Amino acid sequence: MTAALLQVRDLRVAMNNGRTQVLRGVDFDLAEGRTLCLVGESGSGKSVTAAALMDLLPPHARIDAATMALGGRPLAHMRRAERDMAMIFQDPMTSLNPVLTIGYQLREALQLKEKVSTAAAHARVLDVMRQVRIPDPETRLAAYPHQLSGGMRQRVMIAMALIRRPRLLIADEPTTALDVTVQAQILWLLQELQRETGTAILFITHDLGVVAEIAHDVAVMYAGKIVERGPVGEIFRDPAHPYTAGLMAATLDHRTASDARGQRLVELPGTVPVAGEAIAGCAFAPRCAYAVAACANTPPEWRSLTRAHGAACPYFRAPQMAEGAAR
Repeated sequence: MTAALLQVRDLRVAMNNGRTQVLRGVDFDLAEGRTLCLVGESGSGKSVTAAALMDLLPPHARIDAATMALGGRPLAHMRRAERDMAMIFQDPMTSLNPVLTIGYQLREALQLKEKVSTAAAHARVLDVMRQVRIPDPETRLAAYPHQLSGGMRQRVMIAMALIRRPRLLIADEPTTALDVTVQAQILWLLQELQRETGTAILFITHDLGVVAEIAHDVAVMYAGKIVERGPVGEIFRDPAHPYTAGLMAATLDHRTASDARGQRLVELPGTVPVAGEAIAGCAFAPRCAYAVAACANTPPEWRSLTRAHGAACPYFRAPQMAEGAAR
């Protein structure tokens, strides 16, 4: 089995000086050359998990973890600049500085980490722009963000992340603001770059279509915890948690779209619990059609289906999904 590059055990995050619990014990591993997708509704804790890894949480946040290590070294012992990881944010238009050229921002990202000459920095910037398939990179260096399309700005954000040659790349819903065609191009680009560099990718999304396209492994989050984790093919074929099954049922399958005209998508009743809300048992119990009396007061035990696939629900048994739902 490939050793984990990133190890996270019992990660807990509280906001408002500890008064509001946001993450309630998150566990996962991520190996080099693999993509782990964090999936869940808004408010489930996906972006907070990424921010905790990147040390981007506000000063009033409190982080506690049994293990949070990159390459075997605890992240708590590393300054932000030492963490061999980079992040692609959701909206490149708000992440890029509108009054600085693309070339300046890429050089700055490099020179903040490495002491390189202006000429060497210029060469590295051109190299990484070609790597992310930005056409005519010499001309684009002098462009400002507003002069580029949404897809091209996202390529610049990927270039900014890759210029530091990170071992771990965190992508926080990087295709949400893009149209379907550009989204497919960005996903293809990330897969190609991973094959070329061996970079591990932590990909945050709520889109199961994206998960099926890019993931090797999936971790489903709900109310600050991972409720199911495993290889993408196993989870799509045999979801082991009712929340996972509900998310899948609420997604239109393009293969049956012609047969589904006039039919409503299945919807999950209720909403994700408010951060900080006291939870005695299973957080999903109020929305779950399979809940029993014990679910309200007893934290669910983790149930292993295979060596790599398990879920925090001892009761749910889903009908097996169609083969080929995911690669």
